[in-house]
Amino acid sequence: MTVAISTDAAQTGYLKIHILGNATAAGAVGEVLNPEGVLLQITDAFLYISTASTAASTFNIGIGATGSNSSDIMSAFAMNQTAGTVWWGIEKNAASEAAATTPDGLLWAATSYLTITSAAYASTGLVADLFVKYIRLA
Repeated sequence: MTVAISTDAAQTGYLKIHILGNATAAGAVGEVLNPEGVLLQITDAFLYISTASTAASTFNIGIGATGSNSSDIMSAFAMNQTAGTVWWGIEKNAASEAAATTPDGLLWAATSYLTITSAAYASTGLVADLFVKYIRLA
């Protein structure tokens, strides 16, 4: 798996998901099960690219069933962006980059996954972190 919850230093209230690129040209890059096991409301999401992908890979990032392709956080987003940049996926007073399915954020069901899939091209060399802020609703 090339996607995992980070366990390094505190992240100021954000869940940090570390993403490493891989040779998968299209399909699953990785997924993370809802870490609380209850309904969550995602209020913010930021993607920090520390090392860009060597190819023009595009990722969908969203919430769904295991192995699914979801794009309600980021849709067809190019992973060969400039290293050291931060991208906004969801924020408090707007929909996501694509349209969020709930107002002012996105619901993350108890048994759902945050999934990352590649639409095309390998993401070799990519090093990124996705920061997700959420509220427990149950």
